[in-house]
Amino acid sequence: MELRHLAIPLRRGQGEDGKNFTVITTKAQRAQGEILSGVFARSEVVARIYTENVPLIAMSSIMKKISFILFIVFLSKFSFAQDPRKKQLDQMFVKAYRDGKFNGNVLVADKGRIVYSASFGYADTGGKQKLGVSHRFHIGSIAKEFNAVAIMMLQEQGKLKVGDKLSKYLPGLPKWADSISILNLLQYTSGVPNSNWKDIKGDASNLASLQKVKQLDFTPGTKYAYNNNNVFLQRQVVEKISGMPFRDFVEEKMLKPLKMDHTIIDPTLTESNLAQGYSNLKVVDDVTPPFSGWVCPTIGDFYQWAMAIDRFRLIGPESTKVIAQSYAPESQAGLGHAAVVDRKMISHVHDGTARSYQALLVSAVPKGRTILLMTNNQQGNLYPINDAIQAILDGKEVDSIGKE
Repeated sequence: MELRHLAIPLRRGQGEDGKNFTVITTKAQRAQGEILSGVFARSEVVARIYTENVPLIAMSSIMKKISFILFIVFLSKFSFAQDPRKKQLDQMFVKAYRDGKFNGNVLVADKGRIVYSASFGYADTGGKQKLGVSHRFHIGSIAKEFNAVAIMMLQEQGKLKVGDKLSKYLPGLPKWADSISILNLLQYTSGVPNSNWKDIKGDASNLASLQKVKQLDFTPGTKYAYNNNNVFLQRQVVEKISGMPFRDFVEEKMLKPLKMDHTIIDPTLTESNLAQGYSNLKVVDDVTPPFSGWVCPTIGDFYQWAMAIDRFRLIGPESTKVIAQSYAPESQAGLGHAAVVDRKMISHVHDGTARSYQALLVSAVPKGRTILLMTNNQQGNLYPINDAIQAILDGKEVDSIGKE
């Protein structure tokens, strides 16, 4: 983001009403011709100050003050542009892309502000559509955070308790639903067997499959088994209690309040600005999910979601702590791996994979540091990329990206 040109010219004129005025304009360009700020375009009128009957000395004072303010704004932008970490991150990602190690979008925030955001590679197998910030990606298991948060929103509204049994809300399930709590679903300790997902064709198909299950794999609460039926049943509970399809609940209660305006749910391959998932052999993923409710954000909306969790914008600290608490240290909970201490978010780490898509969210909240990675051509190396980013932010030299 090299600042190529800056000028603050003053031009006198006369308005349609005959009054004298002075126009202040700026001209600023970034590399690649991007606008440096949402306020100042390449050649944009910043202020029109009417100077009728304004003494020359007073006018001079006004000009000095405005010029000083503009200078401070541009100095801030210029300082960011000169951040050596940006150059290091750029060099690392350019090399990673050229080496076939990363095709996707990245966003890095440190000390509470975004210090780097970029796109590398293509959204299609033919190399015709370059990736950009408007592209949406499947984020795999990170999308499971939405049902976990939805459950806690309903508990905060007094519409359920996580200690309630599943049969209270889904009475059509077999007798084993009497022994499973909502908390068991959140912690993947329900004992519900996995479905044969190749045979499942949507929500009704999976619900019918579960109604034929004779017994659980283990007594609820005694073991951990990462199983997508825990996710499916959470979403079914949300639908039953709210009276809304899960998709509508997410859109109305989460996406709209957070202004995640570019996020889509359960997209098809024809959806605009969906980054196609594809293998190294250029085989395009079938994005049809076995059951519904899979959120696909842009990198910017992904950041809004991370901030919403870390800053308790949808649910409070106590509710967040519930879905951060795992059954065992190495097992996952609703937020993947997270920690809430003394009503403060400390860390939040979650990864997700869906065929060729892979995503990673890493937040070290006390540092104001968040790293987001999204790829549509996964190479199984997002954690090493995160490690390299962390090292650069900490002022360390990074030669190359390691392997998981």
